[in-house]
Amino acid sequence: MAIDASPIPRRSERKPIRQAVVLMIESGDAEIPQEATALDLSPHGARIAAQATLTPGQTLNLIQPDDPAHTLRCLVVWTGDVSADGQEQAGLEFLDTQPDILEN
Repeated sequence: MAIDASPIPRRSERKPIRQAVVLMIESGDAEIPQEATALDLSPHGARIAAQATLTPGQTLNLIQPDDPAHTLRCLVVWTGDVSADGQEQAGLEFLDTQPDILEN
């Protein structure tokens, strides 16, 4: 019997993007800003690269530097792929769907 090894289809298509963003990471009673880069984007989430140590299950706010009034609440779904410059990649799921704030 053959096993179906096809990947599970994504909910929406990813769009490659390379845009500076700011992650507001909760730490105690404060939020610490951390620069990051959005690498791809879909209506449901984004893949980012950052120096920050993120943990699956963690929530944070993502802000576009040119429009700090708009924030996206996100859930860290996965982390990994540390690059030579020490940046870790992470998959974020948008909890409030408004991905158009990241598009130019």
